[in-house]
Amino acid sequence: MAPEYLAHGQLTEKADVYSFGVLVLEIVTGRQNNRSKSTEYSDSIVILTWRHFQSGTAEELFDPNLVSDDNNNVNKKDEILRVVHIGLLCTQENPSLRPTMSRALQMLTKKEENLARPSNPPFTDENTMELNDTVDNPFRPLNNATYSSEATMSHSSFYAR
Repeated sequence: MAPEYLAHGQLTEKADVYSFGVLVLEIVTGRQNNRSKSTEYSDSIVILTWRHFQSGTAEELFDPNLVSDDNNNVNKKDEILRVVHIGLLCTQENPSLRPTMSRALQMLTKKEENLARPSNPPFTDENTMELNDTVDNPFRPLNNATYSSEATMSHSSFYAR
């Protein structure tokens, strides 16, 4: 989910673009976006891909089913790397830097077009994360004082754009 939605509940077109970018990265890597500590990769797919992209090792993340041993292997790798690049552009931390959905689709179809360098995705520095786990038991209140809560309910109506 887009960081602005997690932090403030803002659901915008740019939040949709972020989700699209995550989906693209999941397809290219063959991995689900997952932050579970019990899995073999604990970083989100966005952070993992960003680190490999920065170090020039993004090919290590490619789903082997996308890359075969035929003569066009170099061209396929370049195309997949371009898709990774676009996925990272869609998942930039600052929503204003993310492309619109139509622009992202245009970048995917016009292969001769140069792409901008993506900026950091959200949550790359875990020391500054607002949404990290701080307790072992998520059901225990953060302080020892008596915990009280008043449950409320809201209703949302959705309409097509």
